[in-house]
Amino acid sequence: MRISDLVDDPDLKIRLRVTGGEGRLGRPITWCAPTEHMDPTPFLSVNALVLTNGMGLNVKDFRIWDAYVERLISVPVAGLAFGLGAAHHELPVSLVQACEAHGLPLLELPPEVPFVLVMRHVELVIASERNAELRKGWELADECTRLAADGHSLAEVLERVAHAIEARVAVIDHNSFELISAGAERGGTARTTLRLPSGDPHRFQLVIEGVKSSVVLQPILGPVAAVIAMQLSYTLGSRSPLHSREAARFMEALYEDRGASSATLWRYALESGFDPDGDWSSVLIGGSEHVAHARLRAIAWRARVGLQARFGTVRFMEEAGLTTLLVQNSDGAVDLLDAVQEFFTDSPELSVVVSGSGSLSELPLALQLARRQVGKPGVRRAPLADLAGIVQGLPSPGLVAMSQRLLAPLEIDGGGPLRETLDAYLRHSGNSRDICDELFIHRNTLSYRMRKIEDLLQLDMSDGQVRATCMLALTIVAARG
Repeated sequence: MRISDLVDDPDLKIRLRVTGGEGRLGRPITWCAPTEHMDPTPFLSVNALVLTNGMGLNVKDFRIWDAYVERLISVPVAGLAFGLGAAHHELPVSLVQACEAHGLPLLELPPEVPFVLVMRHVELVIASERNAELRKGWELADECTRLAADGHSLAEVLERVAHAIEARVAVIDHNSFELISAGAERGGTARTTLRLPSGDPHRFQLVIEGVKSSVVLQPILGPVAAVIAMQLSYTLGSRSPLHSREAARFMEALYEDRGASSATLWRYALESGFDPDGDWSSVLIGGSEHVAHARLRAIAWRARVGLQARFGTVRFMEEAGLTTLLVQNSDGAVDLLDAVQEFFTDSPELSVVVSGSGSLSELPLALQLARRQVGKPGVRRAPLADLAGIVQGLPSPGLVAMSQRLLAPLEIDGGGPLRETLDAYLRHSGNSRDICDELFIHRNTLSYRMRKIEDLLQLDMSDGQVRATCMLALTIVAARG
């Protein structure tokens, strides 16, 4: 029920004297509020239709009428219906001017049209509209229930909801991260949020873009919200994987102990939507046995959707207690570690490892290395190489690339002295006299170079495994020229 509907009804004989601001005639009327108070705002609510005879405002001072209309606009009300006959034989000129100044629709009721007739008409129309909305809401809920029962995905259910209300709808978590959406934006900035009936710790909301009124949406979306919540709960708690068949086949091949052939990996990568010749990044998300499966899946889902929006191509595979994300097509403007951290600020108990690979041949080794780092809570970057990775990779091309990436920071300013120093340090087991004699340098120079090497490689040379890893990497790089 809108102001324009009252004006268009010939039986009410209502005359529109002020149209108000843009779109004011299209505002919905929620109820009628007959009042003769000079300040009725304590008794009003948004989109009420104010009915008055002006008995308490039998004045001609524009300032009084202006203050009266300003108070009504502050609520804001849908419009003002002024009845003639009892106190005023015609509309006060100052009232008309005030409504024009503030953009409030002003309706003129002839003496033969009592307020009760207008109120009864508005109530009947609102009741009829509400019944129609409730019926539409239950029909939509029934249709979505059948979709869910027939095995359709949550995305398909949301798509049906978006089509019914002609707006974009999305499910967000308690941190306002968008998990899934459907429908197209219709323009404008209107945004309404309805809480989905789900228990802690999984608190989700349904966001509607294009409609700014929970009062209008509640009858339609109230019943279907329960269906969405149940399917969301099933999706998060189900042991059935969410990943695609192509992504699972590709990642399973990457994780094979013996390793798939280069041609097989290249084909699987292409079928999964990746560029086989591009750079690769991965994010591994793990949780202990104390982390609920639904919570781990919800947070991994949030990270996947967020990274998809920033990096382009994202595929994932779920295992028990672990989700692997493969990421590609970054423009380099955003560091993956920085982008990932924001998705886990409320999940310090999870273990998240970020890794990078320069080629597809290196990717299986990098994933295995990152997998070995999962366990300790927090978000961190995987090392470029470790001893197990080097031994496991012998003698693959990926191993050469991994070793070159590990030693690449030493190439600054030619890199010869630093690499020679590291090589001598490892061959002489850290004996400073033998190292200095071979390189013809002072002990202070050796100490300076070793500190710089540790800083560039971000490694601790006091760790025996780190020394062994670097020695193997130097040997492999030297052997390959």
